[in-house]
Amino acid sequence: MPTYRVYLGYPDQPVAEYAWLGTVVASNEDEAYGYAYRSWIAEDPQPTPPAPTACKRAIRRIGTNAVLAAASGSTGAQQAFSDELDAKVAQFLGTKLDGKFATVTYPAGFNYGITYGANAYYNAATLGDLDSLLAADDGGQLTLGNGSFAGLYRQILGATVYGFSKADQNLMQSQDNAATAQIAAILTEFQNAGGKFTNPPPFGGKLQDVFDQLLARYKSLENLPSSLSSLHNAIAKYKEVAAGAVQMHNNYYEATARLNAARAAVLAPSQANGGEEVDDGKYFVGYSPDKLPSANQLIGSLATDANAVSVQMTLSNFTSKSTDLSLSGKVGFSIPIMDVASFDFGGSASYDLSTYTSSSSHIEIDLQYKGVTIVGAAPTLLAQDGSTGWWDAQMLGEIATKTGKDATGYQLQGSEFDVDSLFGPGKALSRLKTFVVSRQPEMSMTFKGGNASKVTSDMKVGAKASVDLFGLFPIGSASANYAVSTVDTSSSDGSVKVTFGAPEPSGTIPLEQQVAYVMGGVPSYPPIAG
Repeated sequence: MPTYRVYLGYPDQPVAEYAWLGTVVASNEDEAYGYAYRSWIAEDPQPTPPAPTACKRAIRRIGTNAVLAAASGSTGAQQAFSDELDAKVAQFLGTKLDGKFATVTYPAGFNYGITYGANAYYNAATLGDLDSLLAADDGGQLTLGNGSFAGLYRQILGATVYGFSKADQNLMQSQDNAATAQIAAILTEFQNAGGKFTNPPPFGGKLQDVFDQLLARYKSLENLPSSLSSLHNAIAKYKEVAAGAVQMHNNYYEATARLNAARAAVLAPSQANGGEEVDDGKYFVGYSPDKLPSANQLIGSLATDANAVSVQMTLSNFTSKSTDLSLSGKVGFSIPIMDVASFDFGGSASYDLSTYTSSSSHIEIDLQYKGVTIVGAAPTLLAQDGSTGWWDAQMLGEIATKTGKDATGYQLQGSEFDVDSLFGPGKALSRLKTFVVSRQPEMSMTFKGGNASKVTSDMKVGAKASVDLFGLFPIGSASANYAVSTVDTSSSDGSVKVTFGAPEPSGTIPLEQQVAYVMGGVPSYPPIAG
């Protein structure tokens, strides 16, 4: 999905000034604006923001599409950065991860206050992070925030049926034809016992309806009470003639009951079916609470400076159009200067690196991700009896492998979904099963041989800025941009070292609204194992 830089302001603000800015991942500009506006409202600024139609706005898409990126060479820079960060995280965390780490863009940040308040409700924002769909944007970079994983799963189940292969259908039909008298006896005894047929009947007709009702009430046809002995005897005679058909009727009931239980649990989470309580009487689908760390554990890990990963970059050989990029001392390559970094200071001005460089310039960039922390969570598994949970990977596996084939099992019906676009790496049904988060990274930039006076005039201590590397990796987020923390001009070679860090928050931010920086994590592409 595309990434946008959104600027919002009051109608009477000067032309180049804005009150709010942030980076948003969205499918289009309208969606980006809506998300940004809601984020601004949620911050409860004063004065109150104007109505959406009266809001002053500017929306800039950052990054390029895959074709333009390939032509300009920026895809190589983006991929090199991802590869370097992937390698550093993998080296630091080693076997602690349950799969291969991948860099992921998620400007909204991870809400680490998992539970809050006296009632220890689960934070709906945290569960929303865990439930976010994973997608690849135009340049192939993984992003989060493209809708609800559980929501898409529910839609898939809503388009799913349990059906039989032609061979099984023929077997059932032939056995039922041979047992016409026995079936008639079952239907008669069912009505004699006060039974009512469902209208309309389920797939399989009135006989399946009888089986469904009896199995739902008694769990097994062998558990019918003595008061239903005539019905029990009629079913026993039917079994003698049509044992295979009886088994298929049972299988259909059990499969359909399981499908309905999963649908119900994800559509209406509750305490009874294993949902997480997010407010009084309000529930979110379950995400394995026994696996989630506590808020205090996360806060302690995020505060540990020793849990750190760093990436070093060097820029040299500047021309008016390009520069050479080298990561961690590796052989560099040329990229357009416009694609390296951009700076927005208070929403009133935006610059790229050409503003601060000359042909003799040399820039060293150091990114420090401190407090690196692992957060893993899994959807709560649907219980064998369907009473709790909602996630059934085996059901999805059947959907993925049997849809469109002559096979007995779960299959998609209709044209709403295509299995080739749903399942597998890079496809729609995907999520991060493990998050790797940190404090907002600190960044230092050492400018050598450039426009030192422009650097020091723009990048004064305390100046707030939002920085984008390669037009794709936002350093700073919708809720926490950067501030210049130090400017060091003491070097004898005339260089200027500017350090950016997260600004001190104004006022107290409630725990449930505080976020960590998302570095990436371990993707999951169901129904593929792992």
